[in-house]
Order: sequence, then structure tokens, then C-alpha cells
Amino acid sequence: MTGFATAFNEITLVLFTTLAPSGAVAYAVMALAALRAQGETRKRVSGALLVPFLVTLVGLVASATHLGNPDNALYVFTRVGQSPLSNEVCAAVLFLGASGVHWLYQFAEHARPKVLDALLVGAIAAAAAFLVSVAFAYDSRTVVTWDTPFVPLALCLNALVGGPLLAIAGLRFARWEPLSGTAARVLLGISLVALVANAGVYAAQGAHVLPLANYLTTVEQLVPGYFVMVLVFVALSAAGLVVDAAALLRGRQLARCAATASSVLVFAGIFVMRFAFYMMHMTYGMSL
Repeated sequence: MTGFATAFNEITLVLFTTLAPSGAVAYAVMALAALRAQGETRKRVSGALLVPFLVTLVGLVASATHLGNPDNALYVFTRVGQSPLSNEVCAAVLFLGASGVHWLYQFAEHARPKVLDALLVGAIAAAAAFLVSVAFAYDSRTVVTWDTPFVPLALCLNALVGGPLLAIAGLRFARWEPLSGTAARVLLGISLVALVANAGVYAAQGAHVLPLANYLTTVEQLVPGYFVMVLVFVALSAAGLVVDAAALLRGRQLARCAATASSVLVFAGIFVMRFAFYMMHMTYGMSL
């Protein structure tokens, strides 16, 4: 018996935790670029913030189906500060609210620069809070395989692998000039370092949780191809980095297709390990 059915039943959450954290990081990176830009460049970068916003929104819409009855959403907000899930939902609403208001306000006829700056700073802070809340939303003491420091660390590293590459894609669409210099190299470097660290965390997680067992099964039986999935994650993510780096080295800094393909490859790799995460769901008792 494997955990495939369990993970497949949670496919909307797999999609959410694949897209939303990286989208939040990408938004924060692009918002910082917008804060430093001036004139038409700032308008283009601010407009391109729609890219990470929509990626995050797609993940959140997918996760909303997990609530079942829409009325449950109201109940979730009554548990803010007491429930990790409620904290996650609240942080998501704050992030989408701040980023959405900024994106709409920039089109106002007499938009004030200081208000735009304040909204961007607020959105960056909300993005950070959202990432942290998602990372710790699955810290459940009753789920032996999730009650480890590897879980929040891996999710944050996922976001640092995918987020900078998505930011590169958005900034290329915005024709942000600094991307032709060191900025792209810095963002690719962050993703590369995060990927190496992420692979190490996944290896350590496997060594820690695979031997665990309850009355019915072992984690190794639930996720029989765990280390193969780790290799697939590394291969797809590394391929994404190579695609973007190749475009940079060849001088095609505005290669939008390369940036898009890079993000798709990395998200595919992250998706594989998020699927593995739900496959390894195992409680202390008899329930799986």
C-alpha cells in the first residue's frame, strides 16, 4: 500500500504549496525592483507584478476547494491565532489584499508615489508573513512524518528556488534593464544555493522519516520511490536554472520564452516533492 491515493486526494493542496510560496517570494523580489525604479520603468515593473500575483492566486483558488462548503471560510477566520490553518488563510488574504490594492491604485489618475511605496512595502511584509504561515501550517504533532523541522525548512527553500526564477520571468516581461547585469546572476545564484540546500534537506528528511512506522505500515512503503522523486526534483529544477542561465550567457536577457520555460520546469520539480510530502502522511495511531 502506497500513499499515492492520499496525495492524489490532496492534489489541490499540492498545487497550492507548489505555486503560492514561490509566487509570494517572486512578488517581494519584483516589488523591491519597483521601489528602486523610476518613471516608465517603474510602471512596467509594477504592471508585471500581476505575474506573481496570478501565480499565487491560482494556488490559493485551488486550495479553497479543500474547504468544501464555502461557509467554512468564515469559520476559519474565527480561529486566527489559534489554528495554523487559520493563520495561513488570514496571511493569504492580507497578502492578496495589499498586492491587489497596490496594483489597482497604480492606475489611478492621480496616484501618489508615497502611497504606492507604502502599499508595496506592506505587500512585501505580507508576502513574508504568508510564506512563514504556509511553512508552519503543516506542523502537526499527530502526524509523525510532518512533525519535523524539515517540513517548514523544505517549503521555504522551495520558495527560494522557484521564487527568484519567477521574478526573472516577470522582470523580463517588464523589460527591467538591471536584469541584463548582475541582478539576474544574483537571482540565479539564490535559486542555485537554495536548490543545493533543498536537496540536502530532502535527503536528511528521507533518512529521518522513511524508517518510521505505525501499526499498519511504514513510511518507506507509503513513499517507495522517495529518493527517486528527490532526484527528479533536482533534475527538473537544475534544468530550469540551466535554461535561464543559458539565455543570460548568450546575451538574450529578454528571452521571455526561456524565463517561462525555466519557471515551468522548477514548478514541476517542486510539485513532485510536494506530492511526496502528502504521500508520506502517517499518524501515530492506526489512521492513515
